[in-house]
Amino acid sequence: MSVKYPVQGSLSLSRNVGDVCGVNIPNDLLTGVQADFYILYTSHYEDTNVVASSRYCYLSSRTNRPLVGMTDFNRNQIQSANGDVLIHEQNMYLVMHEFMHTLGFSTNTYKYFIDNNGKTLTNHIKTITYDGKKTTVLDLPPLTKRLRNHFGCSSLPGAIMENDGGSGNSASHFERKMFFYETMTSGNILSRRISQFSLALLEGSGWYVPDYSYAEPYFYGEGEGCGFIYDQCSSRSTGFPLDRCADNNRGCAPQGRAGGYCQGESNADGCQFYVPDIDYDCENADAADNARLPNLQAFGRGAGSKCFTGTLNTRKSNGGSTSFCFKFSCVTQGASTKLNVQVGAETYTCQEQGDMMIDGYYGHIDCPDPATFCKTVGVTYCPRNCMGRGTCVNGKCQCYKNNYGVDCGLNGNWYN
Repeated sequence: MSVKYPVQGSLSLSRNVGDVCGVNIPNDLLTGVQADFYILYTSHYEDTNVVASSRYCYLSSRTNRPLVGMTDFNRNQIQSANGDVLIHEQNMYLVMHEFMHTLGFSTNTYKYFIDNNGKTLTNHIKTITYDGKKTTVLDLPPLTKRLRNHFGCSSLPGAIMENDGGSGNSASHFERKMFFYETMTSGNILSRRISQFSLALLEGSGWYVPDYSYAEPYFYGEGEGCGFIYDQCSSRSTGFPLDRCADNNRGCAPQGRAGGYCQGESNADGCQFYVPDIDYDCENADAADNARLPNLQAFGRGAGSKCFTGTLNTRKSNGGSTSFCFKFSCVTQGASTKLNVQVGAETYTCQEQGDMMIDGYYGHIDCPDPATFCKTVGVTYCPRNCMGRGTCVNGKCQCYKNNYGVDCGLNGNWYN
């Protein structure tokens, strides 16, 4: 993300300002720093479910862009990684989520957004009734255009923002019903994605120019049309089986990294999703302890497996559908796509959506539509474009010296 109107000279504040976000002005801000943005991190410990809070502390007099921000973490709600790569990743997504708030992704800063001529935007903050509640909509050209194209809904008025959760949540996040695992929805979830939409909102502020190559693949609700956005959800049925659920089985979360159970959430307006669970996460080596037929599956960071559903079992009474983690590969031949799934030492091929039997076992594996799977769940990509610490080559990060991990986000001897 580059700054459209950089600070001229050094970033500094006068002692006459008094304080920033209730704390004394740091000395380096008094003397001046070579930066376009300065962020203060603080922490405390309290027995609440609030994980963190963020806000701007000081705005540019020229463009109203935040120059100084603050994030305060509640240590009671944050698990220390202690060498666990998956927890480290969740913590990093939390930091990036809060960082976006301080940059301007906040109901407190929308009114300061500017147009291409540097003038304050007007009529970009709207109010609609959504699922029976008054809801904020942000209509920003780069964001609205991308949303309409993604969902396939030309009448979408803009980004529908969260309408639950009170002042600390409402309107400062994307609506959970529409943006289930986008990093700028409210609430933690395994395997968040920083999508094009978060970057487009910040571009729409008039303050930044994003590099969209850093956006992670995001296909929740893609091409589902206006009904996906406006139709009310029911716990008994769903018209969008690729994205939502209405059963009691364990299935695959939409991004395909983990299995989970069909659940509703208080801020999802009655919709239910297969919520990814760390105990059934294909990138969690310990998830093998919870698996049916673990000897046939592949678990662990970098194992290259994704979530598949099925009833595969060693007994006729198969115990119902559940989730599995299998390695896979996509093979495109002309206009057709085939999906190879490795089950134990054997490879089976999904040529179309349907049941796939496995030699020596009862039940079956659910073959997804190969073309759809390989364009969405099966897409290889470099998480967060290698965090600026490596080069993305054929969907995998080649890390610079002393940087490690699937996203090069670890360094030194921390990573095993």
